[in-house]
Amino acid sequence: MKSIASALFILTLASAPAFAALPPHYQRQAEFVAALNVAAETLGIANPVDAITLTEADRFEIRAGSCSLIVNIVSEEEKRPEGFVGPRMFRAEAEEPICE
Repeated sequence: MKSIASALFILTLASAPAFAALPPHYQRQAEFVAALNVAAETLGIANPVDAITLTEADRFEIRAGSCSLIVNIVSEEEKRPEGFVGPRMFRAEAEEPICE
């Protein structure tokens, strides 16, 4: 009976979702996608994105035709229990676009 209880306990732990910090390349990918989404919303369908450049930590420059846009990645307050790890909570915020 003890072995069945132990097996059920281990099975329960193994099936629980695990949240961990994203590996750096996946975190960067999530930031690029967020920046691209904000750029598409800000610049609209008439200005398709041509290039995205990470100019410094948490700052992207996005080029779309004759327009450029700076998108900043801003950390959100993480409301997690102490000791809990997981992916970085952030949002992308666009500055005013500059069009020539």
